[in-house]
Amino acid sequence: MAQAPVPQRKFLTPFTHWYLLHRIRRAHRHRPLRASTQHQTRLRLRRALELLDWLDEHGISLGELTQPELETWLEEGPEKRREVRAFVVWARDRGLAGELVVPRAPVAAPSVFSTDEDQAEQLHRCLGDDALPLDVRTAGALTLLFGLQHTRLLELTVHDIIDDDTLLALNLNGHRLPLPPEVAQLVRALRDQRQKRWHLDQTASTTPWLFPGQEPARALGATYLYLKLRRHGIAPLASRNSARLALATDLPASVLADFTGTSISNSTRWTGYAKRDWLDYIASRVDP
Repeated sequence: MAQAPVPQRKFLTPFTHWYLLHRIRRAHRHRPLRASTQHQTRLRLRRALELLDWLDEHGISLGELTQPELETWLEEGPEKRREVRAFVVWARDRGLAGELVVPRAPVAAPSVFSTDEDQAEQLHRCLGDDALPLDVRTAGALTLLFGLQHTRLLELTVHDIIDDDTLLALNLNGHRLPLPPEVAQLVRALRDQRQKRWHLDQTASTTPWLFPGQEPARALGATYLYLKLRRHGIAPLASRNSARLALATDLPASVLADFTGTSISNSTRWTGYAKRDWLDYIASRVDP
């Protein structure tokens, strides 16, 4: 942003400080800042800069930008340009731009699922295969059973594990998720392993992550976890979708969102999917 022309900085600076950073501080007041949140913030700022560059090239001021011109810019570029929505809403609400709307991309229905047999086989490996790394077994089991978003998994610290020696549960946004005994055993073992590492690395990190990255101060990256699961024969997306669809048949959208780490709107779509007859649809997707 420091390299942006002065006329652009008069928009980018307040957008960054009073919108992007303000939202981050409010959302993460009582929990660690996720790497995915930082990445999304940078992308929103980058899209704003790209739009302002395009306006400068075409001799159009932000206040003069029309809806057809905005849609032309969106259509000329990749789908990720829709991430400019935050900037457009901010500028519109402050009278810096007209009544502009960034159309939302249509949300495609989930298309990747596992069969019941694949889910059971992968879960069996996570629970009983000592050759798999402990973090893979734990993350895999939680994904297969509860359809947890990987970003939600990676937010967990050892303090989010509630253990009274008879029942172990995870604290997910203030909700307790009791774990079956075999999964609880994995989580307990991983917690003990991470606590030992954290005590050795306290000078480098104040957060005892359950899934720490190479740098103790940071949690493991979601992409790295996804690829690590795949390398060990766990299908993250298919297994998560299958678990989430099963849960959506029994849980209201608000509870599903709290447990899995997805948004309310996404959870509402999942509960809608679950009400439909998916047997033929899923069979057509998993059959060769």
